[in-house]
Amino acid sequence: MKPKYRINFLAKINTTKNRIIMKTMLLCIFLSVSFAFVSEKSGGYEIEWKMIFIPALLVLQIIIISTALKNRYKKN
Repeated sequence: MKPKYRINFLAKINTTKNRIIMKTMLLCIFLSVSFAFVSEKSGGYEIEWKMIFIPALLVLQIIIISTALKNRYKKN
């Protein structure tokens, strides 16, 4: 027996705006990991590997805050 209402979660997640946000976060994680790897190999900086994900989280927070402010002050 099929359910009466079918919720398609992938259709809600896979929007254009969400894809751009995910690509931005993945790029930020990739850049921070590559910077940490190169600096660790060259001996320039001592990187604590737990701190790698902070730039991606900061980008996500900036995107969320700017979207919230845009939605709050948009003209009707």
